[in-house]
Amino acid sequence: MTKQQPSRIFLLMILCIFCTGCQNTMQITATSSLASNHTYVTSFPRLLSCNVKGYSGKVLDVTTPALVNLRNFGKPITIKCSHPDYWTSNIILESIHKKRLLDRLTSGEKISLLTSRYTADDLGPQSKLPRALHVALRRKSFRNSGTKNSYYAEELLYAKKNWEFIITDLFLSCKQQRKQISASCRTSIKRIKRFMRKDLMQIEQQRRRSTIE
Repeated sequence: MTKQQPSRIFLLMILCIFCTGCQNTMQITATSSLASNHTYVTSFPRLLSCNVKGYSGKVLDVTTPALVNLRNFGKPITIKCSHPDYWTSNIILESIHKKRLLDRLTSGEKISLLTSRYTADDLGPQSKLPRALHVALRRKSFRNSGTKNSYYAEELLYAKKNWEFIITDLFLSCKQQRKQISASCRTSIKRIKRFMRKDLMQIEQQRRRSTIE
């Protein structure tokens, strides 16, 4: 599965201006979008049908890649993307006001692999939402069990390695503050481990529910 990072935002937004998949979204220049509150949504596979729904009740259907102004949707914002051959993905976006992951966890924010790496430079100046969002769906149909198990073994390994990297980063951040890890740091580490277990469990559930053609 192709994994892309938000750091490619400049190239992605320029491409969006010229691609046909952006017909249902506002056409603006790459420069102005970087200074605005638009989010460039890409996906694997391409041309996903995505439903965007905000706390305000506002709803928008788009096809990826799409450039979407999320500012007036109201938080939290749910982005649901689906494809007949892949598991549906539900992404929940909250405004990110804290710069450090430790502060975000302490404030009660729910963290995912997708949102854990966002920094102030990745966010819209007013919306505090990511300027780029990549939705990667997992397959749910395979020719044989060997292919299925191999595919999900890679997915599980990818997720586990990234979660462990995040946990290590968080631990080092806690150690830099004090020689002994504070109670709030220990709580944050426990929370991120719970998020990791939930994510890995979902991958295993998707593997079990995937079908053989």
